[in-house]
Amino acid sequence: MYAAAPLQKNLTTAKMANPDYFEEILMSQKVTESERKNYAGKIIVKVPDAVSKLAMEKAHQEIDNLPTWKFLNNGNQMQRVNIRAENVSRVFSTVTFDENGKLSGTEDFDQDFAPNTESINEMCKEALQSMGRKLNWKNFTVKVHCGVLRYIFTPAQQQICNMPWHKDASSLSMTTLLSPYIQKNNGFSGGALSFAEESDAKCVPVEETIKTFKYEKPGDSIIFNGLHKVEDMHVLDVLDVDELTKRPVERRLLTCFAELTEDYVRNLIATLGEENLA
Repeated sequence: MYAAAPLQKNLTTAKMANPDYFEEILMSQKVTESERKNYAGKIIVKVPDAVSKLAMEKAHQEIDNLPTWKFLNNGNQMQRVNIRAENVSRVFSTVTFDENGKLSGTEDFDQDFAPNTESINEMCKEALQSMGRKLNWKNFTVKVHCGVLRYIFTPAQQQICNMPWHKDASSLSMTTLLSPYIQKNNGFSGGALSFAEESDAKCVPVEETIKTFKYEKPGDSIIFNGLHKVEDMHVLDVLDVDELTKRPVERRLLTCFAELTEDYVRNLIATLGEENLA
């Protein structure tokens, strides 16, 4: 379904060569752990069709040609797509929603993208617009960060499993499935998101509080905060290993992070009502 993008071998700065670079910066900008735990795990909102099919199709073409960083997540090989402009040191960018809830102020955000990422930029803004619409962002300014992750299934990696429980280094996250479950002659299953309350041990869930939600189709999103994990996924019925070598099955995920105040998150919990599945 997708062509595997070449790895960028000669990154111009040491910080870009480090796959944990963005996470380190995000962690340095987050609120304190005690503040975050006060409202962790309280928001889970499903957003169907947050990104259109056309936006995804255009973005896939650019993603195919962009360099990536390989990294391991609990033994699972993954890739982060390099969509960032090299001269941008900030992680979060400011966007504004007008009095009608339309995403309008994106100048800061637009500067963060590398050349040849126009369609990815538009896809990210479409996702942010859906996020803002769901959360009723009107006359609202917020700091955001977007990225694209690739989970590639090959003969050497036919499953991705035992992903760790963790909390994102932002006060609110939205993840969007970009890839179809079936690609060419094969596909994958799994990859749902599980959420839980955190026990006294850091990033250890309270078992009886675990809730799991799956993406129904590409373009579907989940807005959330708190402790969560990606559930196991695997390739479906590999009959032709050579075919899987030539055309890897791939799960692509768009991530949107928003940095908000603790008071805002508490008020949001109160106003979401039945839409909040937490």
